[in-house]
Amino acid sequence: MTRYVDINEAIKMTGLRIVIVKAMPSAWGIAAKAMIEFKELDFVVSHQIPMAENPELLAWSGTNSGPVVAWNEETPVNRWNDILFLLERLNSKKRLVPEIPSDRIKVMGLSHEICGELGFGWNRRLDFMRPADDGVVSEFGKKYGYRNTDAAAANQRVINLLDEMSSILESQKEKGSEYLIGNSVSAVDFYWAAFSNFVLIQPPETCPMKTDARPMFENTPSEIKEALDPILIEHRDRIMEKYFKLPLEL
Repeated sequence: MTRYVDINEAIKMTGLRIVIVKAMPSAWGIAAKAMIEFKELDFVVSHQIPMAENPELLAWSGTNSGPVVAWNEETPVNRWNDILFLLERLNSKKRLVPEIPSDRIKVMGLSHEICGELGFGWNRRLDFMRPADDGVVSEFGKKYGYRNTDAAAANQRVINLLDEMSSILESQKEKGSEYLIGNSVSAVDFYWAAFSNFVLIQPPETCPMKTDARPMFENTPSEIKEALDPILIEHRDRIMEKYFKLPLEL
């Protein structure tokens, strides 16, 4: 049973703590929490409240976003790769980053294309932030540095990556593998499973998010829907069923 604690309690605790966005399918946090569970680490969960000031979290971690992961007295981390490297250190026996250099390079490179700046999640978030007809950028957009030039390229960048991942999965299937890289689960499988909700949100019984936010996630542009090869969702569902707690705990 996952233990949830108030942010002030989490700050004072030792051990492993993760702060995720409350009642929202924020993929960075969903993936991190699932990887913690895969590694069978003891941890507690606290919440970042969307669109709130979260002063305690900000003062402690330096950010007002989730996820934040903290281990004992070490400085809390919030970037996807810093979180991944911390989890690898805490349990190196259940690896999510391969030791084979060629596979490691592929896992880290594709993970960046999904999680990193101007990657898949970043570009989908840009689409969510597009200003209304008055051209005024929302507070959400200002928080994450909305830029018109990046937004103009966002959807095509998403489509390009979907096409590339479809090709990777087809090639892997021909080799007899059900994973994106190699023959065992890696971090990139967790990332795609979580981030796929940015293009095809899971149903409420699997992803019980804030109901007033669901339409934003359901409003995927038609050109992206057309680029979403079924093999990508088959992979998402397979990884979710095997490695995530369902329904998702948000």
